[in-house]
Amino acid sequence: PLRAESLADEYTRLTHEQYTLLKAKLDRDTTPAEAVRLATVTARLTEIVAIPPTGYTLPKAAADLVAHAAEHGWTTLVQWAPAPGHEEEIREPFVTVRVGRRVTAADGYLGTGDRWEYRLTWHSRGCQPGRVRLSGSGLAVTPENPSEGSAPSVAAIRAVIAQHPGAAG
Repeated sequence: PLRAESLADEYTRLTHEQYTLLKAKLDRDTTPAEAVRLATVTARLTEIVAIPPTGYTLPKAAADLVAHAAEHGWTTLVQWAPAPGHEEEIREPFVTVRVGRRVTAADGYLGTGDRWEYRLTWHSRGCQPGRVRLSGSGLAVTPENPSEGSAPSVAAIRAVIAQHPGAAG
């Protein structure tokens, strides 16, 4: 019988495949099949890094922010570190949450930044096992402030998202 591939082995295999596909994309025109495969591999890697390490869960504030952003048509990304199979490299797990969307003509911003993007990190340093806490204020890029700066509170980010829903919102 075939042995099921572990999450760590799948992550490693797909990371190498993604690298090969991206290199091919830079070196030459890729085929439609390669473009589809790259999208598929990237989507699966995104799913894998969103899986928390054993004993951890996404903090409620982070989970609520991601859900709120998705409901309002914003893109979301959750990335835990360490990646599967690399636990020995990072002894203090952390999770980074990104929410954002591009500015569109309907937003009415002219000559300013091209997106809203908020990046917040929760870390386990100094916490009980299985717990994480917000690390600093996070980072933000907005149409009004296109240079990366400190992010506002999670509540303020949620208000911006509600005020500027995306196309799906």
